[in-house]
Amino acid sequence: MWDKIADIINEGKKFIITTHLFSEGDAIGSEIALKHFLIGLDKEAVIVNNEVLPTVYRYFDPDREIKFLKSKGFNIKLHDYDAIFIVDVAAWEQLGDFAEMIKASSITTVCIDHHPTNPGFADINVIDKDASSAGELIFDLITHMHGEITQEIANPLYLSIASDTGWFRFSNTSAKVFNICSNLIKVGVKPQIIYEKVCQNKHLSYLKLLSLTLGILRSECEGRLVWTKITREMIKSSGVEYVDTDVIIDLIRAVDEVEVVIIFRELGEGKTKVGFRSKHTIDVSELASMFGGGGHVRAAGASLNEPMDIVIGKVLSEAKELMEETTICVSSSGSPT
Repeated sequence: MWDKIADIINEGKKFIITTHLFSEGDAIGSEIALKHFLIGLDKEAVIVNNEVLPTVYRYFDPDREIKFLKSKGFNIKLHDYDAIFIVDVAAWEQLGDFAEMIKASSITTVCIDHHPTNPGFADINVIDKDASSAGELIFDLITHMHGEITQEIANPLYLSIASDTGWFRFSNTSAKVFNICSNLIKVGVKPQIIYEKVCQNKHLSYLKLLSLTLGILRSECEGRLVWTKITREMIKSSGVEYVDTDVIIDLIRAVDEVEVVIIFRELGEGKTKVGFRSKHTIDVSELASMFGGGGHVRAAGASLNEPMDIVIGKVLSEAKELMEETTICVSSSGSPT
């Protein structure tokens, strides 16, 4: 599975690494770990993302080495590199503006991903839907190439795997996951420090946003489907810098009767991001794919170039229809919780 990628690494010298929009722990941890692995092989490697690194993850990039595609004075010449590694990305659309630059170039594209909706869009693809995370796959690559897991690699790999397994709570938490993380801890990873840096560093402004978001919860299907929205005005009034919707989703999903949670986020004029989560029955990747997105059976997302109010109507209609097909949805009252 890894032979072609190993050949590219062994034969090449300079590499770019990138990941999806709205990057989170798995995406960021995977690309940082891969970068340090390549540097350890005496290769040149640079991480270039379409968006600025969220402040919550700066602990993992202390020297601010991750580049922002649109930074003033920054100019990346793709033809100077041997290949670009695209990690934790299921489709070109998830790369934002960077996608068109990459497709217009002749650079070799390598995708390492674990999303079942990934069609294999790159020149070389390693897609393992049974992997817990992209970080698990990076660990496999390093192991395949008999690489050393250093502290610089272990910390971001732990971030990747722990965050994408919901800190070992989700169904993708396997025996292999615990075995890998055990090895990472032996190298020197301090789980409590990583958890604190990512999950226990919120500001009061986040509580304000949380209050606003939970205050407008709506339910459908007798409480089996619950949704809410985050507008730009809510973000501005709360003063929050980084919107972590996972905390909001987890609070809602903790309600016993809730099966599906949907969060709509207004990105800009005519742009909306939708996050889908489910517990046991509904395949939300199917729902996300209806709107050009994708993901996993229990966690998926989509971004649409339409105003949020229009998106809400369309998505809720499809969600209720999908739930009716599984006999979960027995009401469409739309009453507030």
